[in-house]
Amino acid sequence: METEQLSIGALADAAGISRRAVRFYVQEGLIPPPTGKGRGAHYEPSHLERLRKVMEFQEAGYSLDAIRMLLAGKKVAQPIAPARPAIRASLSPELWTRVKMMEGVEIHFDTRRHQPEVEKLLQLREAIRSTFELKGDGDDSDGTTD
Repeated sequence: METEQLSIGALADAAGISRRAVRFYVQEGLIPPPTGKGRGAHYEPSHLERLRKVMEFQEAGYSLDAIRMLLAGKKVAQPIAPARPAIRASLSPELWTRVKMMEGVEIHFDTRRHQPEVEKLLQLREAIRSTFELKGDGDDSDGTTD
């Protein structure tokens, strides 16, 4: 039976980290290098399991040296507190939209919270244009006022 082969991208995606982080963990000896060389290099499910274990230890507050020792089966003192809070827990997805109202003026809004009608955006654009055009009266051509 053939084992599942993962590219570095597939391994990184499955672990929720970057390819650069995978390479770092390999360089640090925390996960074994891929099987094969060059474009034929691949990772196996055992790499993903090991990577997840490393990440769990990091989230628990262990240093990389302590993680190496834990992976080698050695005893290590429990960390006093996690080194830093898990970043993933504090992130929330947002989808921002940028709308250009006129040259040099745009609005940005989170489409998860606001979904304006197109007609209202067009009305807003006209109001913004007339506001900025009114401001232009009395200005010198170089943008300064007397």
